[in-house]
Amino acid sequence: MTIPGSMADVSPQWVEECVGRGKLKNINLVPMGEGVGMMSSMSIIELTWENSKDLPSSLVLKLAAENDTNRAVSQQFNLYLKEVSYYKDLAPRTTARSPRVYASEIDEEHNFFLLMEDVSSYRMGSQVEGATVEECELCVDFLVNLHASFWNQLSDVEWLPTMSGSDNATNMALGCEAGWPQLQEIFGEFVPDTIDAQREQYLAAIPNLQAQLDQYPKTLIHGDFRMDNMLFGQEPGHDALLVVDFQGPLKGNGIHDVAYLLSHSAKTEVRREHERDLIERYANGLINAGIKDYSVEKAWNDYRIGVLYSWTVAVVIAGTLDPANERGFAWMSKMVERNGTAINDLNCLALL
Repeated sequence: MTIPGSMADVSPQWVEECVGRGKLKNINLVPMGEGVGMMSSMSIIELTWENSKDLPSSLVLKLAAENDTNRAVSQQFNLYLKEVSYYKDLAPRTTARSPRVYASEIDEEHNFFLLMEDVSSYRMGSQVEGATVEECELCVDFLVNLHASFWNQLSDVEWLPTMSGSDNATNMALGCEAGWPQLQEIFGEFVPDTIDAQREQYLAAIPNLQAQLDQYPKTLIHGDFRMDNMLFGQEPGHDALLVVDFQGPLKGNGIHDVAYLLSHSAKTEVRREHERDLIERYANGLINAGIKDYSVEKAWNDYRIGVLYSWTVAVVIAGTLDPANERGFAWMSKMVERNGTAINDLNCLALL
């Protein structure tokens, strides 16, 4: 199937081929808002059919990023290949909801497309505003479902990188080291002095942190579980939560997703007041889902490691990507500020 080089290459005939049925009278592409799809280019395609019975009135198209800096990072980490592969191979194995994909393709040059269900009637979370406790609870429940679906069941998925000892792990460590100067240059006012003072110790510890988050039991890690990828149901018939952007999935300890959510996206006051309850909710949810080998105590200890390792991700994002616009800068600065505060609150530097 042909991969459009840009949104301008999309035609009614191409959409018809992807959907597999129906005859279109017209299409209209509406670019999605500022700050949406930072690593990709995204548009809503409004569809006018000759006979619209049982056919979607709109779809979402996702292509490779137009921003050269962000596209290069996407290629380095195989983000597009992993997302296409997730929807083809893994989405059918879980009831944790993500948008339905009508068609997808990727080539050796990392050109790709995903033609997906339009879920723009859902409310997108805001990493700038930060997650409430109610939103955190919905997200933790989603992770219980996602992680339980793949608990120690990924040995056959060869394209999925491991948290440690993989090219992805090496790139994260190198990206953290290379990105720290830009982090300081652009976001320095949000970086705690306590963390910057231990830069070299932190960089040296990254492989060990990765290894600690790559021990049995292993499951599917979403890898970018932040508020801008959460879509909250608003209407009758909506799911309570849909999650998008599966460009960074990994094999490893699922607590990484929980730590990433709470230290990057939760309002700081919400995290401080409710994080122990939320960790208990996660561990007990797994037990109720039939997972018997992950205690609350183990989850809490791993959570602190996850919060500390989340700084690696924060540095790679803020230190190597182009914020592109004011909203990009706003959510990145909140991510850095919240993660640094959480590391200090939980005395995570003592784990180095």
